[in-house]
Amino acid sequence: MTNGSAVAGSRAAVVGAGRMGHGIALEAARGGFTVAIHDAQPGRPEAAIAEAEADAQDLVAAGLIRTSDIPTLIGRLLPATSIESAAAGAEVVFEAVAEDLEVKRNVFARLDRAAPPTALLLSNTSSLAVSDIAAACQRPERVALAHWILPPHLIPAVEVAPGPQTSAATIAAVRDLLERLGKWPVVLEREMPGYLINRLQFALLREAMDLVGQGVASAEEIDRAVRGSIARRMPAMGLFGQADLAGLDVYRQIFRYLAADLSTIDGPPPALDEAVESGRTGAAAGRGFYSWTEDQRDEALRRRNTELIRLLRADRGS
Repeated sequence: MTNGSAVAGSRAAVVGAGRMGHGIALEAARGGFTVAIHDAQPGRPEAAIAEAEADAQDLVAAGLIRTSDIPTLIGRLLPATSIESAAAGAEVVFEAVAEDLEVKRNVFARLDRAAPPTALLLSNTSSLAVSDIAAACQRPERVALAHWILPPHLIPAVEVAPGPQTSAATIAAVRDLLERLGKWPVVLEREMPGYLINRLQFALLREAMDLVGQGVASAEEIDRAVRGSIARRMPAMGLFGQADLAGLDVYRQIFRYLAADLSTIDGPPPALDEAVESGRTGAAAGRGFYSWTEDQRDEALRRRNTELIRLLRADRGS
């Protein structure tokens, strides 16, 4: 029940073994690749392999693999001691290092020299320009965005975008690769700040945080509204499908009187600034818009993954 879409002996590499890297590596392994994992922090590749093994249980629950598949998948994940050894012979390299342009440029300069000339060099950046990253490479036509969404083993969509020098053949190859991995490639025509998914997410967050700041409703009430309304429709219809069903004439009329009143804050919303400056930086700190214990955080993650697994099973009609 693994994807098994890669040719025997196919090699991939993941550079950066943090929150995203182990999930990306697991998906590549599920696609049949032998995956070399490198991280600048000693011991992180081995830890990432253990994390991938734990994540594989989610795939069993989703009906995507069998328990008996796990040893085979994890056997395809190999720690690498350097970027060069990870990239050697790789058909595709997924970069998932810190969101720092100079760090990424350094990684891509080394990948450009170490990977085969035909290798796809793919960045998981969520905000930096592909063109700025590819500037470190002698073959920028092979560099593209492949932005996975956390948790990558449970979220099917992967954003794909070219830089100005990325070839059409590269984008076609990335789309084909992701489809063979069982993902949903979402292909943009060009790079732009935040790309697609973060632009949509942060537009909604800006409005929601502004409503909190204005005292219109609490974070709890806004989350309750989202979970009980638009979040229920989005898995089935998306945005444009729902707009078509409701009637575009109706939506145009709503925009006429509502658009001017929506948040246009140029920068972080004051409610977000206030939270961060007071040390309420989120679940890891124990407080954000909510108060969190470690048990509550773990339960929220379990609840999130259970829902994502349910949606994956629904995608498969099971």
